[in-house]
Amino acid sequence: MTLFQRGGTYERISKADAGDEDGVVRQGEDTAELAERRGIPIDGRRFRDNDKSATHGKHRPEYEKLMAAVQRGEIDVIIVYMLGRLWRNRRERAEGIELLRKHSVSVLCVKGPELDLTTAAGRLLAGLLGEVDTFEVEQMSEREQREMRQRVERGEVPTGPRCFGYTVDGKEVIDSEAAEVRKMYEAIAAGASLSGIATDLNEREILNRNGLPWTHNAVRYLLQNERYAGLREYNGATYTGKWPTIVSEDQWRQAVSILTDPSRKTSPGPARKWLGSGLYWCGICDDGTTVTSAQAGAKVIKGVRYEGARAYKCRGPVKHLMRTAEPIDRLIAGTEPGEPLGLVPQLLVREDAGQLLRDGERPDMDELNAKAAVLRARLKNMTDAFADDDEADALEFKRAVRRVRDRLADIEQQMTSPARAAVLGDLVRSDDAVAAWAALPLDRKRAVIDLLMTVTVLKGRPGRAPFDPETVRIVPKDA
Repeated sequence: MTLFQRGGTYERISKADAGDEDGVVRQGEDTAELAERRGIPIDGRRFRDNDKSATHGKHRPEYEKLMAAVQRGEIDVIIVYMLGRLWRNRRERAEGIELLRKHSVSVLCVKGPELDLTTAAGRLLAGLLGEVDTFEVEQMSEREQREMRQRVERGEVPTGPRCFGYTVDGKEVIDSEAAEVRKMYEAIAAGASLSGIATDLNEREILNRNGLPWTHNAVRYLLQNERYAGLREYNGATYTGKWPTIVSEDQWRQAVSILTDPSRKTSPGPARKWLGSGLYWCGICDDGTTVTSAQAGAKVIKGVRYEGARAYKCRGPVKHLMRTAEPIDRLIAGTEPGEPLGLVPQLLVREDAGQLLRDGERPDMDELNAKAAVLRARLKNMTDAFADDDEADALEFKRAVRRVRDRLADIEQQMTSPARAAVLGDLVRSDDAVAAWAALPLDRKRAVIDLLMTVTVLKGRPGRAPFDPETVRIVPKDA
């Protein structure tokens, strides 16, 4: 029997439930018993990786410490439960065998032979046993992959952590969460930022699936998750699932397109807190330089900072513009009771507000407008004729009107810009556009303003003169 003087044990288990160490503890008991039976001193040289796979060469801190001890000459035999606990992939096994050969270290298995890696026969046996272990792992992986592909092809619900908006088993929708998911997709389509969406959720105390506040990255991950559209991607192919959807495939693909657009700013940065910060232009530079937020009249007295009124100032190197923010924002977006409506809500309550959705870049817009005008005139004539004809058939009249209205709706749909509809559609179609506008989160309001107009802040009147709307230049953007 070989007399070893510097033994070390190593235990590892690939998967363990949270906090469960029973598997490696049992291995440790068996390796310790073998060391005692063979009279091999361990003296604290015990190394244990719990819940660590060795198949793909992932980081195993205790294994690395074991190999470092081998190189320092502190170990002449490694005791393991079985060889597969030490190595599971070819590269790591080849490197390990060579390292143990170089330092004259053997391997002793509770379930397996003693391997003297200083001999060609010992290295051959270690390699053969290792190949059997690798074969078993690869064969199991092939079975699991085939089973997974079959589950995907059948449209079965994905396993794993609960998906926000779905029950734990993924087969049913949680209505309150699903409503928030839809709002997120609508918000990103309407021009909201990820940080803005997360801020809105957190301000309304809507927590994520783990009961924690939202981050911009969590919102991004959710919006790019094809599961909400009833889809599942596997090995580059997309399959249709059999669980209930929360958004349409078109909505999901639109969100992914927006988030993966190379021109989109990817740095999260802080969410905007003011309506015009980074959106309004400086009229002194008059070169498109935007204004940023500030606190007018802010002072520090005896180490205490006293904030002044909100203000906008030029972002350029010369701070030649400082304007109080409140009257400018009120001019653009105001909905205060008793005060005049801001320019944006004024546009939304007009009878022709639907024109805001028009796609001005369509080459056939004049033709479509003409067709729509003819159909509207026809509807009016039909209504007048029906009112004057006491013997008219009401059912026949309703059918005729429905056909004309369907044709008109089709033409109006062709005239609508998808991008404008995403930003403005819910506002234009609302029964109370002013209330709908007032209820929008800041990001959405900014997106609407950016779509409708260019706001340029000019120099204010000298002294304490009242706010003059003429000191803000508004240029509508063509529909």
